[in-house]
Amino acid sequence: MRFTFKTSYEQDIALAKHGGHRLWYGLLIALLLIAPLLLPEYWLAQLSFVLICSIVGLGLMLLAGFTGQVSIGHAAFMGVGAYAQAYLTNHGIPFFVALAIGMTLSAIVGVIVGAPALRVKGIYLGIATLSFGFIVE
Repeated sequence: MRFTFKTSYEQDIALAKHGGHRLWYGLLIALLLIAPLLLPEYWLAQLSFVLICSIVGLGLMLLAGFTGQVSIGHAAFMGVGAYAQAYLTNHGIPFFVALAIGMTLSAIVGVIVGAPALRVKGIYLGIATLSFGFIVE
C-alpha cells in the first residue's frame, strides 16, 4: 500500500494519485485503443457492452451514492439515447453526429422527466422514474 503526502488541493482531486496509477491507466487506455485491431468482432461487441454498462453504472453511482436518490428507471434514459443513435445511424447519419444527437436527446428527455421529479423525493422519486421506465418500454 502506498501513501502520498498531499500538499495541495490539486493533488487531492487528481485522478492518478501517483506514478503507478498513471502507468496502469496509460496501459489500459493503450489496450482499449488497440483492441479493435486485435479482438474478433464478438469480443469487441462484448467489450463495448461492458464499457456502456460501466458508464451507466457510474451515472447511477453518482445519483444514488452521492445524493442518496433512487432511480429505478435509469436504463430508460440510456434506451432513449441508444435508440436515437441507432435509428439515425441506420438512416445514413455519420456515427459521431448521431452519437451527439442521441446524447442530446437523452439529456433533453432527462430534463423533461427531471423537472417534475424535482418536487418528489424518496420512494416517490423511485415510483416516478419507474413509471418513466415503463413508458419508454
